[in-house]
Amino acid sequence: MMAAEIDVRRAFLVALMLTGTAEAAEGAVSNAIATSGCEVNELLIATAKCANQLCDEGLAGPGISFSLPCELQRLFLLSSVGRKCFVLRILMRLTLEMTSEILNLHRDEVDQALCRALSDLPRLAGIHLRERNEAVLPKAASANI
Repeated sequence: MMAAEIDVRRAFLVALMLTGTAEAAEGAVSNAIATSGCEVNELLIATAKCANQLCDEGLAGPGISFSLPCELQRLFLLSSVGRKCFVLRILMRLTLEMTSEILNLHRDEVDQALCRALSDLPRLAGIHLRERNEAVLPKAASANI
């Protein structure tokens, strides 16, 4: 894989985690490519900014949740702001100032949303596992009939 392809894939994943839909993620990456340079960090930050400007329903599309690793699927159970703060601060390792600027939130709001997200994630892991098993078990049971 070429480096540019890896950069675009990373940018798409960031946009997907921020917007919740593949269509919005594609739009964010396209806009970011059009407005940024070729450096990876520039593309990722431009993608995050573009993704945040797009409409966010706060829910993953039907095909998205099962196409992501289980740990990332849980992020879609967080509030929209909590998920965005987690993605930008934890996954992308952006500074508090940069995250605050991208999300157009005060730094205290970013900190509070991130703390809430970090405290909610362990509880959501159990909820997500139950929902996933309930979705898979009926299909498996009907296949045995």
